[in-house]
Amino acid sequence: MLATMKADRQSGETLIGLVVGLGLGLLVLAAGTQMLAHQLRGHRWLLQDSHAHHDLHAALSIIARELRQAQGTEYAWKLRTSAPCPDAFCDGAEDFSISADRINFSMDRNHNGIQENNECLGFRLTGGELKARTSCAPEVWTSLTDVDSLKITQLQWQVKCAPQGRLWQRWVTVSLSAQWPGDTSRQWQASQTVTLRNALPALQAPAYC
Repeated sequence: MLATMKADRQSGETLIGLVVGLGLGLLVLAAGTQMLAHQLRGHRWLLQDSHAHHDLHAALSIIARELRQAQGTEYAWKLRTSAPCPDAFCDGAEDFSISADRINFSMDRNHNGIQENNECLGFRLTGGELKARTSCAPEVWTSLTDVDSLKITQLQWQVKCAPQGRLWQRWVTVSLSAQWPGDTSRQWQASQTVTLRNALPALQAPAYC
């Protein structure tokens, strides 16, 4: 019977051994939890970055699509043979002008040659949001981006002009800078050069270049 008791004591675990084993297990569990949290955080950031890039480039695409038609009107190539331009989309600051981070332009949407209230367009940066103009007077501005998901920090325009025969061709480079709301370490930039399809008479070009 004494031999049996000795065998039982030799095969059992001590309290210290159990505590040490439990401690090591908790350390492994904590390390695994921290690694999982890091991976989840990285995955969330990747998703956020993907959405931010999408929103930024979507806004840039909208700008390019609308701006490409700036000062467009039917038969512009025939009407704009002298300066000043004789049509309603080439005779004022609302037709094409840039001031700081804002651009204004007009477009003959229905091709009737008359500048109607919904044919004054533009883009500007206000309070971290990119906004689009949708009417002449009173001005109406609609948000293209949401400052809670993407903060636009800079909007810049650069115009280049070059003569092409009796007309001048124009290009506008649009540059956008953005950051994740509340985190200045996560920033993005995007730019695009837009060719304006509607050229101007050579004598009229200085007003718009």
